[in-house]
Amino acid sequence: MKLLKIFDKRSKMLGHQPIIYKDAVRAITLKQGKVLLVFSEESKEFKFPGGGVRELEGRETALRRKVLKEVGLEVNSINESLGYVDQIYNDVYNEEKYFFLRSYYYLCELFTVDIEPNFHIIEKGFKFVPVWVTLDEAIEINQLKHDNGSKYNWTERELYVLKLIKEMTP
Repeated sequence: MKLLKIFDKRSKMLGHQPIIYKDAVRAITLKQGKVLLVFSEESKEFKFPGGGVRELEGRETALRRKVLKEVGLEVNSINESLGYVDQIYNDVYNEEKYFFLRSYYYLCELFTVDIEPNFHIIEKGFKFVPVWVTLDEAIEINQLKHDNGSKYNWTERELYVLKLIKEMTP
């Protein structure tokens, strides 16, 4: 699996500090010229369905769990990995630590059986809604949020991956 990009957003370089490591998985699902994303009605931007991998949980299991939870669809197949994106930033809960997030992106196919999404309390706060949108629309909206200084760590990461997918799509 290849590294796609590293975003080092540490505002304070503290030298040697403890690092909190977290792996996450993200589903890329393309169909009829559109991509399945989760739209935040709170922040007005898009992100790929997915999230954190639990301790002792495999990435494929986590991806299936998170997609079902966030978009109400079951993963039919996990095809190939696009790669992964690393993000490093100052931990929001402890300023004497760094947070390192590795997001793995997988191309997926989904079953068409809809189940009501079951968001975590934090996700409910973002008012996430699963939507099918064109790559151009998602890029335009996330670019605008990024240019206006989005406060969320996912904005730049997802924008980068959306642009990468657009370059790869005929």
